[in-house]
Amino acid sequence: MSKKIKLFLNDELLNCECHLANSFFDRFLGLMFSKKPDSQKILVFKNAPWIHSFFVFFKFDTIFLDNDFRVIAYKNNIPPFSILKPVLKSLYSVEIVNRCFEIKLGDKIYIDEY
Repeated sequence: MSKKIKLFLNDELLNCECHLANSFFDRFLGLMFSKKPDSQKILVFKNAPWIHSFFVFFKFDTIFLDNDFRVIAYKNNIPPFSILKPVLKSLYSVEIVNRCFEIKLGDKIYIDEY
């Protein structure tokens, strides 16, 4: 099961449901076959420089972070059944459903695994 975490964007806590996909099954499944939640949901994947949206039936956003947790790429409104090109220097990918915050290149996202 994915681990509940806290995310901070430039030192400000994001008020949302955040999970670290840390098992093989969680990483494999991601958002596939899920219903679009009413609230904001964030999934964080370590060592995931590319993503796909096969069997994800709604649009979502993805942020790619480097080893310093800086935003190095951002893709919004990823349509179902698509593949994104790899972001080679990415250490983390962050999938966001129902985004309610603004992000820009160079922002820092801290991950707190409590």
